[in-house]
Amino acid sequence: SGARANRRAMDGSDDEMREAVADEGAEAEAEDQPTMDADSESDDEDRRPRRTDGDSEPSPPRRRTPPRERSPRRDEPKKEKNPRKNPPMEMIIGAEDAAFLVGTGGKTKDKVARVAGARLDLLDADDGKHRLEIFGKDENRRKAKQYVQWVLRQRVGPITVDTSGPRRDDLSIVSVPLDCVAYVMGKNGIVLRNIEEEYGTLMFFGKPTSGAEEGVEKLMILGSRRSRRGAELKVMSAVEHKRKGFSVDEKKELRRRLEQVGDGEGDGWGYDVFPFHDDEFSYALGAQGSTRKKLAAASGCILEYIGDVAVMAGNRDERRRCWDYLNWLLKQRKGALSVDPKGRDDVLELPVPSGKAGRLSGKGGNVLRSIEKETSTFCFLTDNRAAADGESRDELMLIFGQDKRDRYKAMDLMEDAMEGKYQPKGGGGGGG
Repeated sequence: SGARANRRAMDGSDDEMREAVADEGAEAEAEDQPTMDADSESDDEDRRPRRTDGDSEPSPPRRRTPPRERSPRRDEPKKEKNPRKNPPMEMIIGAEDAAFLVGTGGKTKDKVARVAGARLDLLDADDGKHRLEIFGKDENRRKAKQYVQWVLRQRVGPITVDTSGPRRDDLSIVSVPLDCVAYVMGKNGIVLRNIEEEYGTLMFFGKPTSGAEEGVEKLMILGSRRSRRGAELKVMSAVEHKRKGFSVDEKKELRRRLEQVGDGEGDGWGYDVFPFHDDEFSYALGAQGSTRKKLAAASGCILEYIGDVAVMAGNRDERRRCWDYLNWLLKQRKGALSVDPKGRDDVLELPVPSGKAGRLSGKGGNVLRSIEKETSTFCFLTDNRAAADGESRDELMLIFGQDKRDRYKAMDLMEDAMEGKYQPKGGGGGGG
């Protein structure tokens, strides 16, 4: 069941978590002390008006004004040093709940804080209990408190999520077939934890108060619009791998349109579906997904493979880049690739002198793949263009990526590689 799966997902033994709680309490007692700038006094001296030399006549002496009686002070409360704009929201929880919330090394508490956009401090309280202080904006504190309650609920039974009212702007709900729940969770919840880490979400199986379906468990995904969509596609990929045809039909189209909170707002956010043919999937995936990750990082687009289709999610520019990069990657398999970079704002051109291409590519492409991974770019050589006089021209390396700084960094590393001054960092994976 979803409740048992959620309990298996929380990592770490009770002893480890209790030790982590003790560390949390000790760290929370320390307060940062304000420091003074040693140069502040000299800075004030510099800002004082200075007398200038010259022949100008001195100004006449100013008449002293009669002293005024000081008005009585009002009884105002003294201001505290460094007052907090928003007082913390507090929760009192038991020792076992505190250990469960902290998790191994504080990972669970940190995850809740990150997704909610709040700060969580766990302090010792009376009678062996703990006081959880939640800092942040009102909305973020409310979310954090709700997330904490849901996390702690996993210890005792299924989690019920009220979906009868207005749709939450931080929640997506994904249907997972009963025979796929264990596969999506992974051993001790490792698969879900990895998805949470990759996309910055909080995920658990729960029971919504509306929209129940037979034969499926409901997976709750909490986070921003972008992070929720990425996690949703990753889960759909896992389900499709376990039960082929659940999400993608024989025409290589999604069976159900993706509709979560944040879709259809008219701001350019959306998704595109790219069908694979023959054995393109394995080439576009790469070893341990390295090629897919490379294209996603270079384009700035969410990219996940669900069965025989690639789904790209993001704004229009991100999706356009991702579509082009994936299309070019697959065309490379059929021979030299010629791309006209004119008019694009996501590319740099690097001429490669004759005889240097092999050094830049490296053994099995390891040098180029390493540079791509290090700089979040997608790079390839265009076909060798012949000059009008019959002499061969330099080849042209095209460096694609969403970030201008990354593109220039890749160019610098490539110049080093052509001079034999670059050492690849680890394997670049398969694919393009």
